[in-house]
This record gives sequence, structure tokens and C-alpha cells, in this order.
Amino acid sequence: MEPSSGTSHADLERDAPFVAGGKEREVEPAPAGTGELVVTAGLGKLRRLIADQRYFGLAARFFHAGAQRMLERIAAQPAGQERVDLECLGFDFLLEPAESLGLLRAMIAGGLLIPDGTGYYRPTARFREYAVAPLVAPLSRARAKMLVDAVCDLAAQINADWIRNPFEVKLVAVSGSYMSRSPQLPELSLWLVLRPRPERQNRRWRPMVTKGAGLRQILTAVSSVSSFVVARIVAHKSVVPRPFCVAFQGTEVAADPVVSPTERVRELGASIGELLGVGYSGGRRGRGPRG
Repeated sequence: MEPSSGTSHADLERDAPFVAGGKEREVEPAPAGTGELVVTAGLGKLRRLIADQRYFGLAARFFHAGAQRMLERIAAQPAGQERVDLECLGFDFLLEPAESLGLLRAMIAGGLLIPDGTGYYRPTARFREYAVAPLVAPLSRARAKMLVDAVCDLAAQINADWIRNPFEVKLVAVSGSYMSRSPQLPELSLWLVLRPRPERQNRRWRPMVTKGAGLRQILTAVSSVSSFVVARIVAHKSVVPRPFCVAFQGTEVAADPVVSPTERVRELGASIGELLGVGYSGGRRGRGPRG
């Protein structure tokens, strides 16, 4: 966060170069000076298929229908013996053999199918996520603007009322398809920069939640505004890919002069470790251009 209990940007870059990716995976360090801290909620989970998009080379409606037929067929097979081959794939997705081969390769590359060593393939949990995901219309720009306003209101509420959470929202930035001229958007990409809650609020009689729990609360709340929202917590707005716009800016607070840089880095590492321990994802990403 910026700073997490006062952690400086230099400390973050040197001691905590982690980033969240689109798939759930282990945390790995980036080369020194090339990473930024990013925590993201639920990017490994597919929540919906967008009607005007393509998935694994097929239009969303065709892929959605084929995946459901395939799921129904393998559900009738004995547990643990679910198998798929090229012929079945062509039957489920109504494709010719050459097209089926292309889909098979795409689904293997995407982690939906894995070879079982006998010439057949087994569906993965990721395939099931795609098969049960609802097919929805893309997000309209007017609706996206309403969602941005709702997140800004939520950020103001977090800062004013969530006195047991150790963090406040410093800013909320919007990037991705929202910055294009398209009237229909596949998702709403939001980036949150946090800061420690002022010391005067930390002295309330009720104890603060842990830093990891505080991060989790904010990510969950923002992500819950809509299934179209993809929320990320970042160390600084320099991590946000351009172009972007700042939708919310918290009022400035005085920095805490008491906590040492070493303590700040230790607290930040503990916060991220706690968050990753409950299923949030981390990974590696190069530093983005400064906004």
C-alpha cells in the first residue's frame, strides 16, 4: 500500500516485488527494481462469459452451448473416469475435425483439458468454471459509470466509517476498456492505492482487524459491487497501465513519523502473507509507466 503503515516506495520495490496475475499461482519474486506490489481479488475465477467476446477461437454463444453439452455428457460418466477425445469434442461443439483439433489445442493451452496418457483428455476444474459461467451481455458505458460512482461512494464510506480497518483508500483509478470509446465493455478494471488509517482513529477502544484481514475486507467489498468489477490493490498509481483516470482521491493525512522503515516492511510482508494464505493471488509483473 502507499505506504502500508508508512512503507516507502523504495522499500516496496526492494523488499516486496510481488504482483498479482490473472491465474491463481504461487508468489514469486521479480528481479530487483522491476516489480511492484499488487494484490488482486478473484482473477483466477471466471465469473461470466461476455456475449460479444470470443473464447478459445469460438464466439461466446457457441462456446457456451458446446461447453454445457460437454459438461452434461461427462457428468454421466463414472466419477474419476471423465474422458474427452477429439470426436467427442467435435460432437459437443458441432465442429468439423480440423476445427475440433484447433479447439482441443486451445483448451489444452488454456488449462481446460489435460492429457491422461491414454490418448484421451480429462476436463479440469477450470473447464467446469467456464461451463457453468453465465452468458451475459457486455457492460454498457452508462452502467459502468454508475458502478464507478458506487465504488467511489464505497471508498468514501470505508475512509469515514471503517474505523477498525487499518487502511483507508487513498485513490481509485480506472483503466482498461473503460478508457476506450467502445459503448460496450467486457469488464471494469479498478486499481486501489491504500494508506494506513490515521493514528488518532487507531486508538479507539475496539481493536483493529489484522492488516491481511483489512486488505481482504476492502477487496471483497469493492469486488462485490458487480461481477464486472476486477479490483486490484497496488503500491502506487505508477503500476496502473495507461491510459487511466483517477475516479476517487481521498483527503490528505499527515504521515506517521513513529514507525521505522524496517518495521514498515515487516508489517507489509505480514499483511500480504496473511492475505495470500486465504486464497488471494500473487505473481510477477513489470513496473508500469508512471501516471
